[in-house]
Amino acid sequence: MNYYQEVTLIDGDKKLYELWSDVYNQLHIALAEAKNEHNIDTIGVSFPNYRYEEKGDKVFASLGDKLRVFAPSQKDLETLNLGKWLERLTDYVHIKGIKEVPIDKATGYVSVHRYRFKPADLQADSLANKLGISYEDAMATVNKRTPEKAVPYIQMRSQTNQSNYRLRVLQLPCDAPKAGNFNTYGMNGMSDHVTVPHW
Repeated sequence: MNYYQEVTLIDGDKKLYELWSDVYNQLHIALAEAKNEHNIDTIGVSFPNYRYEEKGDKVFASLGDKLRVFAPSQKDLETLNLGKWLERLTDYVHIKGIKEVPIDKATGYVSVHRYRFKPADLQADSLANKLGISYEDAMATVNKRTPEKAVPYIQMRSQTNQSNYRLRVLQLPCDAPKAGNFNTYGMNGMSDHVTVPHW
């Protein structure tokens, strides 16, 4: 990733969670258009102030107030045209111009995931069918899994059926860069680990 734009959300009349919803619904539409109309699927995001910590039985989870949007080329970000998509939010966001990634400032890499966790009953049902075992035996196996993480999320609205859903975000540090494609949220699925620079 060689270029980026940074968006800062301004907490004021609207609370951060409302702004994240407004910003990300627009970004999702913009990324879908970039993919469908221009075949661009190499635009990824990160949350510089992301926080997810488990301390005892308490969890601290926050996206912070900044979003970085990365691309391999300046042209990809120009085609995405964040300013156009966030135009109606100018009172609530500050969008910086396209810049080169500051290699000297980068402290590492992160992979950002759309965190999806299948409920226990669905996992048990799938496992029972796959292995030909009883639902009870499958549930016993499923109950040994790692519990669901209470990661930060953005409230989204489907453009297809107008239903609301939570876009859960898991951002993980990575040792080395990995190139690849992103989904129309600018993220990875749970099994991919395409990275963006972090600082």
